[in-house]
Amino acid sequence: FADITGLRRSFRTSYEGIARMIKRDLDTELGFTFSVGLAPNKVLAKVGSKWKKPSGLTVIPGRYVRLYLQHLPAEKIWGIGTQTAAYLRKFGIATALQFADRDETWVRNHLSKPFQEIWRELRGECVYPLVTKPKESYASIQKVKTFTPPSSDRQFIFSQLSKNIENACMKARRYELAASGVAIFLRTQDFHDQGIEISFSYPTSIPDEIIGAIDPAFSELYDARKLYRSTGVVLLGLKTDAPGQLDLFGEKIRTHNLLRLYRVIDEVREKYGKHTIYLGSSFLANRFQQHVGERGDAPERRSMLLKGETKRKRLGIPLFMGTVQ
Repeated sequence: FADITGLRRSFRTSYEGIARMIKRDLDTELGFTFSVGLAPNKVLAKVGSKWKKPSGLTVIPGRYVRLYLQHLPAEKIWGIGTQTAAYLRKFGIATALQFADRDETWVRNHLSKPFQEIWRELRGECVYPLVTKPKESYASIQKVKTFTPPSSDRQFIFSQLSKNIENACMKARRYELAASGVAIFLRTQDFHDQGIEISFSYPTSIPDEIIGAIDPAFSELYDARKLYRSTGVVLLGLKTDAPGQLDLFGEKIRTHNLLRLYRVIDEVREKYGKHTIYLGSSFLANRFQQHVGERGDAPERRSMLLKGETKRKRLGIPLFMGTVQ
């Protein structure tokens, strides 16, 4: 989200013109397409961003909001899931406009605060504040990865979980945070989740320590008779990663030394790529592609890398390069 209020004079163009400039620069500099929505508030801007996929710009002025909502299914609104949409249908509410047209008393009596706020935004109010500062702290960090085809291979599934833990720890170290506990879960092919939560004796952001701690729990969750489609990890109880009192057996000294090592590894990853160095337990997840078949076919552009490009980095090719004489 971006707040462009009051910038028309600076850029000498309309708000729509500013949105077009943003989209053009993103497409050009990053090398892939974006869909952009321009509207009076965040929920309506989200509606606009999904209106023309995969590369479009949709402007929703306040006076035309009802036209965009009249045929839009309620579950397509940002923040309304399938269960809430099913609940709304019990009261004859199938579209976003039907929801927006309900009176305030009904909304307050039947829905919790988050959905009351969505209702107000659909009516054109600005309820959700726009935070423009970079995020500097986290209550938790979650990493989830889906893979296809689904698998029952224990080593492969554990490797996927290990990779998620590495990525979560990488992010925690970036913000100088350490986790007091972790929650892991496995998701089956039929979308059933099973998870477990583990507490640590001291906060850590070292993936080796977390992977060692979750190994027994993984054995408890894993069922060789089931097909799994994704794994996930949530780092809990995040605290500032500051050295505490030394323990009797020197475990914190070992953790401190490992943390210094991972700081160096993070620098290498920053320079040469996120997965340049990884743990052996994450080998299978990094060695084989996450998606195969129709859903995961590699785009043609990936097979035609230019000089200086890698699988994770593209050159920004401008849309117009000039005229050849």
